Amino acid sequence: MGFLHSIAPLLASSAKERVKQVPVRLLLAALVGWAMNEAGMLRWVPLWLAVAVLVQAFELWAMAPFRRAEASQSPLSVFVALASTTVMATTYAAMALMVWSTNHPALVTLAALTMAGGLLTNVASGIASRRIFFIGGSPYLAALALMPAIKVIQGDTRGVVVMTLSAILFVGMVLNIYWRVHGSREAEVTSRAEAETRLEQAQAAMADRAAMAAIVSHELRTPVSAILAGAHVIRDGKSSKHRQETADLIIDAGRLMTGMLNDLLDHSKMEAGAMAMESRDFELGDLMRDTVRFWAAPAADKGLTLDISGVDGEAVWLRGDPYRLRQIINNLVSNAIKFTPSGAIRLEASAPRGDGKHCLTLTVIDQGAGIAPEAMNRLFTPFAQGSAEVARTYGGTGLGLTVSRELARLMGGDLTVESTPGQGAAFTLCVDLPAGQPTQALDGQETAAPVLARRLRVLAVDDHEINRRTISLVLQPLDVDLTTASDGHLALALLSEKAFDVVLMDVNMPGIDGNETTRRLRASDGPNADAPVIGFSAGTEAEQVQACYAAGMTDWLAKPLEPKKLYDALHRATSAAVQPKAA
Repeated sequence: MGFLHSIAPLLASSAKERVKQVPVRLLLAALVGWAMNEAGMLRWVPLWLAVAVLVQAFELWAMAPFRRAEASQSPLSVFVALASTTVMATTYAAMALMVWSTNHPALVTLAALTMAGGLLTNVASGIASRRIFFIGGSPYLAALALMPAIKVIQGDTRGVVVMTLSAILFVGMVLNIYWRVHGSREAEVTSRAEAETRLEQAQAAMADRAAMAAIVSHELRTPVSAILAGAHVIRDGKSSKHRQETADLIIDAGRLMTGMLNDLLDHSKMEAGAMAMESRDFELGDLMRDTVRFWAAPAADKGLTLDISGVDGEAVWLRGDPYRLRQIINNLVSNAIKFTPSGAIRLEASAPRGDGKHCLTLTVIDQGAGIAPEAMNRLFTPFAQGSAEVARTYGGTGLGLTVSRELARLMGGDLTVESTPGQGAAFTLCVDLPAGQPTQALDGQETAAPVLARRLRVLAVDDHEINRRTISLVLQPLDVDLTTASDGHLALALLSEKAFDVVLMDVNMPGIDGNETTRRLRASDGPNADAPVIGFSAGTEAEQVQACYAAGMTDWLAKPLEPKKLYDALHRATSAAVQPKAA
């Protein structure tokens, strides 16, 4: 039964080819009848023609189910079709042996040609399957083997050896041709299937890109509108009492845009297989408590409570990527706050140790509406939301959960979800991490702005005017002496003429980029050859950051520049600058 099922899909091409061979077979039948008449076998001609027509009609009927648009898969139909092929081949092979045995020159030639033609037509009709070829060709192969034997039985041994060797050589040639044609056919089918697969993948990728462009362009309009509206309010200055509220709105909108861009960047990295994971020691309780502190205000604004459990006991030190772990938890908590109208959100953590590892399990449980069963399948699909209503109500790119699951799998774990509609959802991250070593926390608090002993001379290098204006705005509270340059060449010219305390260097610029500009500065003998250089770029991969330090930069910041981080970097640069150099 399994054999018949496997043959069924291949009979369609065979059936179509055998229909094309009908006129040739009928002409051959007529030619054989004429030759039999010439050999004095007229009484056998009507019987032969009747058998040839009946056999051909049987094959046409048997092959009909496989010539339709939807080929038959019935095992009985397959069996009948293969039987008709066998009957056809056996009929013509038997006829060829019969006329061969007459020793009539014309019939002997016709018998040999019938054998050759029968094998070659089966090469064409059996190209899709070796089994179909041998089912149709075996009667001819058997007849070829019997031809020399018939001569021996008739007592005529002249040329039997040559005849046998010729038959073997001919069969070998036919089989060689068949293997080559069949191999080419399989390669063509495989190539076509791969091409169709690539086409489907390309179409799916294009659809994903179209969905991404549509969703991102739609979602970015919200924070952009908030930023523009807030900026107009501040510029007009008509309502100073709302200035703080307006500034908070702009900051929140900027963070929303940054989150979207980070998700898009992470998704692109994962698709390209370029996502790198860090490995360093961290304490689980600190990570969880920091997360709760970060989300406490947004939860409180919505009237929600954040509960945490599993981290009140002994400190648990792990080795992994705490930044990516926090990113996953932040995504889950953000969604929980978004979809929970009231009640509590629970964060549960456990990390039992065994065989030198900790089986880390982090669960975020909300009290929202839950997830419908039909939405589960697309929950981790890029640019997809649980439903159209969810997309309209809550917005978002639909990338958060996709990125979170991929991050979990890059760590060797997984992110799963359990939900009952109307009873909330529980997202669980499970990953095995090595045990970490306790590290001492850095003393002191980060300073909000550096304490300047004198007015700093700062050179800011960036090819974009908006970025240069942004840096100028951020540095206004420090009252620095700021000079700007729009490219690396202009920056090097300024650096060769005037001493600066700090250089802020954009990494990605046309012409010579920030890394090359820094290398040329360090190689010069000008007044700023040893000046601190703080690089900044949107490329946050470890290799890109390391390239900045290798070029001679002393510090690095990620775009978009946050004022507090820029102040801290200036504080570090100026503190190092006033320290005496080692001899």
